[in-house]
Amino acid sequence: MRFTGVNVRETNLDFCQIRAERNFNHTELARATVGTHPSQPRALPHRETSGSSKISFRFGSHTIDDAYLGESRMVIQLNHPAIGSVYKCIFAVTMGFSSLSVAAKDVVITPETDPESVAENLVAGDSLVLSNGTWKDADLKFEGLSGTAEKPIRIRAETAGQVVFTGQTEFRFSGSHVIVTGFVFRDITEVSDVVQFRTHSQRHAHDCRMSDCVFEQTPDSEAGIESRWVSVYGTHNRIDHCYFGGKRSRGTTVVVWVRDEVEGHRIDHNHFGPRPELGKNGGETIRIGTSDVSELTSGTIVEDNFFYRCDGEAEIISNKSCDNIYRHNVFEECSGTLTLRHGHQCRVDGNVFLGKTQRGTGGVRIIGRDHVVVNNYFEGLRGDAERAAICMMNGIPNGSLDGYAPVSNAVVSHNTFVDCKVSLELGVGAGKKQSANPADCRVTHNAFLPGKWALFRIHSTPIRFVWEGNKQEPRGNDQDQPVQFERIDLRLERASDGLLRPVQADSIRTSFKSTVASDIDGHPRGDVSLAGCDDPHTPRREQPSASNTGPTWQADKPERNGNVD
Repeated sequence: MRFTGVNVRETNLDFCQIRAERNFNHTELARATVGTHPSQPRALPHRETSGSSKISFRFGSHTIDDAYLGESRMVIQLNHPAIGSVYKCIFAVTMGFSSLSVAAKDVVITPETDPESVAENLVAGDSLVLSNGTWKDADLKFEGLSGTAEKPIRIRAETAGQVVFTGQTEFRFSGSHVIVTGFVFRDITEVSDVVQFRTHSQRHAHDCRMSDCVFEQTPDSEAGIESRWVSVYGTHNRIDHCYFGGKRSRGTTVVVWVRDEVEGHRIDHNHFGPRPELGKNGGETIRIGTSDVSELTSGTIVEDNFFYRCDGEAEIISNKSCDNIYRHNVFEECSGTLTLRHGHQCRVDGNVFLGKTQRGTGGVRIIGRDHVVVNNYFEGLRGDAERAAICMMNGIPNGSLDGYAPVSNAVVSHNTFVDCKVSLELGVGAGKKQSANPADCRVTHNAFLPGKWALFRIHSTPIRFVWEGNKQEPRGNDQDQPVQFERIDLRLERASDGLLRPVQADSIRTSFKSTVASDIDGHPRGDVSLAGCDDPHTPRREQPSASNTGPTWQADKPERNGNVD
């Protein structure tokens, strides 16, 4: 920082250079050089300051005891001990404090360290490093950390994967631009929340990230009390490249708590490994919201995740808020569905559901209005009713928030169905209470390869549906199905990524134009009239798998598929 005098009275000081730096205790040091010419400065003693814009140090026999920084100038009062005169100097600021380069530091702590006292002194760019080893019953709270987008505060393992939390560990943090990375949370079964993106009901995390962590429960451990592994509060937070597997206790694995603001979180590139059947509600892998706030917008994106044998309950993902996006995820051998249980206006786009003929494997369950389900691939699913490839529930007219909102204005387009026990099941739950039939929906440009199975089960008559551009391969006696589709050899072949994809466009071209602009790979469609999820002319996208999701430091990620059965 450099100041040149512009209004100096009763002093011949015409050059001053000040720089701020930080010592190991984070206090700012104001150092000054002073002279009659920049080429002849002399170093002066310094004094520590509180870190505010008000500073105090000496210019030789002159002591600056009052200074403040304005928008473009610093006003300094100098006391001369010999004559007691006060000189007021106004200096033009040519470079502000904010432009000073302050070196970031690593602060290493052990299980014996008080984490809260250390966290109070962290500043933007610093890293809090937890020493390698097992941390049992750790109570870690990092409150009000203030990183920036350019200089986040990092809370990390000394070596990724070698800091293991066990016992009754609780890990909480709040503030902004904090990155938590490299930890293993193992067999933590006696706390209600293992990780929380908050430290208090009113102090949440914003623009923070948890990455490259492992959450697992080993087969020999006790199931434990009802608990959530990660509770996400605040806004614009991210969970990525983590592994979650083996949870046997009641409680959702990852919960996003919805409030009266748009959260805008992102959950991506995670590997959600086996979760055995719980036998009751509370075994969801992801839940976004609750019924009481389900009319609020969350705006959370769940994308590029790999779900394997997530069998905790019927709702693998339980959507309970509005305007969320689920795209480019793979669900392999998962007994359950992506369930739009409450809320409206969600988008399910470009996902892959591979049942591999396992019992109870399903696709997407639709409840509520204005949902969009497009570009998805369903194969080998053996669920029916609520676990059909596509299920539309009957609704309760004017029902409560925890009931079944009527299905209306849904779009189900450009999906591919292969060898599914039930591709479309409409009006599930129809009865005296659930009397509102699905209405005003569009089912268009879908491709069906049913094999030996019937395409439809219809429990209540759909109202004002639009059926356009759907195609199916011929099967046995299907002339009695309620809606007739064009029968044709779709000419799909097994591609290198394991999906059945069209080898050319002619067999899937329809006479109807679609408004769905992209295909399953996320690329713009060259021809929007094509049925099914794939445009054969676009490049293929790498699908999430055990090898390209989860912690980047894990060398044995593919083997995790068999960790828990």
